[in-house]
Amino acid sequence: MSFITRVLLMMLVTLLMPLYTGAQPPGRTSEAPPRGSFLGLQQAIELGLDHHPLVQEADATLKAASARTEQARAIYYPHIDANFDTTAGAGRLNPRFLVGGFLVQQNLSQYVGGVSVNQRIFDFGYSQHTVDSAHLAERAQEQGISARQAIVVLNVQTAYLVSLKQQRLVQIAEETVRERGIIKGQIEALYRQQLKSKLDVDLVQVELTNAESQLVRARNGLKSGFANLNRAMGVTGTEDYVLEDLPIEVRPQRPLDSLISDSLTHPEFRRAKELTASAEAKITATKRQYLPTVSAYASGGDFQVFDQSRSQANNTGGWWAAGGFVSMPLFTGFMIENQIREAKAQKAAAEAASLNIEQALTQQVTNSYLDTVSFAQQIKLGEEQVKTAQEALNLAKQRYKLGLGSIVEVTQAEVALTLAQTRLAEAQYDYKIAEVTLAYASAGSAQLQIDPTIR
Repeated sequence: MSFITRVLLMMLVTLLMPLYTGAQPPGRTSEAPPRGSFLGLQQAIELGLDHHPLVQEADATLKAASARTEQARAIYYPHIDANFDTTAGAGRLNPRFLVGGFLVQQNLSQYVGGVSVNQRIFDFGYSQHTVDSAHLAERAQEQGISARQAIVVLNVQTAYLVSLKQQRLVQIAEETVRERGIIKGQIEALYRQQLKSKLDVDLVQVELTNAESQLVRARNGLKSGFANLNRAMGVTGTEDYVLEDLPIEVRPQRPLDSLISDSLTHPEFRRAKELTASAEAKITATKRQYLPTVSAYASGGDFQVFDQSRSQANNTGGWWAAGGFVSMPLFTGFMIENQIREAKAQKAAAEAASLNIEQALTQQVTNSYLDTVSFAQQIKLGEEQVKTAQEALNLAKQRYKLGLGSIVEVTQAEVALTLAQTRLAEAQYDYKIAEVTLAYASAGSAQLQIDPTIR
């Protein structure tokens, strides 16, 4: 089997392999669970980690960084080249190790072929620091994957909780419409018996219409929440899921100073630190270009000349050569100087980015911590308001039945109860959102362990 045939077979196997292994191309379309199916929080998180473009981009960026590190390490290995040259007529060849050129002489046919090896021996740490810079940049991309995964998890949790909040608001609106519909039916019956006035019927109808309008807005908000959840998971999904009912539990938080200190372990901050170290190593490597470089060179091959004036070829035989070189730049058109300027500017930018991330995480931890405290207090007050509003509604209904109160008191009590239930639901889920945000900002990818409601 010839070499070309083997190459063609290898290419064919490479093209057909995905068909037999069931592999999909990188740009595949991700699909969410079918319409109306159950979607648990952990399932949503796994979908996001598997399919979100941010994670896929970070993974591809890491592979590119790993390839750059291996490219930098190539300087440690010898560079081997093969060559084959031929001329005819007045042209002449010299072995590639020597200074090649053409000489105008009598017509001859000749060829030269051989192998040359070039190995860098010593360069005062330029190669080492270049590889270190590339390796640190690769480690930064590893932290970048963790950071992207953390933000995807946070976005999925937030979108999931927002959808649960909208779902709860839909339930409250549906209960309100049902209750006001029952009251309307009762008052209409009393009106037909001439026990209540037309004004009472009209007032109840106005409040029923308001409740139906609120229900429409709540349902649209739920559809928007599902759309945001699909975007957070990075999938093309539906607008209807059965969500997991997560418990709302207010828990004491650790001291703020401890949470801020933990934020320094965030993968985004560690990534910035790795990039700063990479820039520092690049500065050192660039400065080492001023120093000499020691290299070794070896070459060998065969050189044949065919003289037309002779009946046989002039076999000159094989040749070999070896040598060492010491090179040092004297003037490079200010290239090295500007490379150093560039590396220093990159380091300054990395340090500024690191400081900016540290400040942003501190602010996010502080705000999220204060939000948890505020929403915890609102939950406590909201529970008391719901209880009081329910008692007030029951009392208003009894007074209205006994003829001691007006329908206005009943409608006002219903509105107060709906508002109290809505505020309580918003405070509860906003508290959970603040809690997962606090976990993200203070510990990055560790929020799954901090929040026990995620199973």
